[in-house]
Amino acid sequence: MFSLLIRRDGLIEPPDLGRKDAHCHILPGLDDGPEDDRGALAIARLLCEMGIREVVATPHVISDIYPTSTAKIVDATDRFRRLLRASGLPLEVFPGAEYYAEPDLLARIDRGDLLAFGEERYVLFESPVERQPMILEEIGFRLSSAGYTPLLAHVERYRYLQKDLDLVAHLRNMGIRFQVNHPSFHLPKTSARGEMARWLHIRGFVDVLGTDLHRAICWDRPSHPAGHPPRRGPRPETGR
Repeated sequence: MFSLLIRRDGLIEPPDLGRKDAHCHILPGLDDGPEDDRGALAIARLLCEMGIREVVATPHVISDIYPTSTAKIVDATDRFRRLLRASGLPLEVFPGAEYYAEPDLLARIDRGDLLAFGEERYVLFESPVERQPMILEEIGFRLSSAGYTPLLAHVERYRYLQKDLDLVAHLRNMGIRFQVNHPSFHLPKTSARGEMARWLHIRGFVDVLGTDLHRAICWDRPSHPAGHPPRRGPRPETGR
């Protein structure tokens, strides 16, 4: 899908992000992304400066932290579309979500309460960073059986996958596709996340790219990695 070039510093040239950002926390007031319209529009302006023309809004959906309903995300997307038009920004936004790998996601699959995007009907979901969730493969199987394409978010981050590359291949073989955060390609060789992103790219395992922006901060001069804000209080051990 993406061309492979080696730079003079020995790092792989990052794949082109193109005109579509498939993972962005751009909707205001729904999760740990922007708190208000001003912050959301700042992200939109940055994306436009980068040449992005389409963005999938993917707020966190986590039952005990961000139990945001599908209807609320759709309504927030419609409202933000109107705001973008009023601001004259050439950006189209589509509703999506970043679901957490938990039993609530299985229940959503059963009742068809999911936001998918693209012709592939991608459903973006994330897992804990440190450990493989017991229901990871079940989520993939259930999504595929329901006619969706399971899309694992920011695959390069998961330490349990960095330590088990055979599991990476197994997940792909069972139909789980991989989304990688474009900022990870800019990390040095000392970064396990950056090296994992490049390893995935070399093997053609990068299916979808996204920025995962939470703030309007460009990753070549970030004060927080990939535009993430400081965490608002401690997060659970699960790695959310």
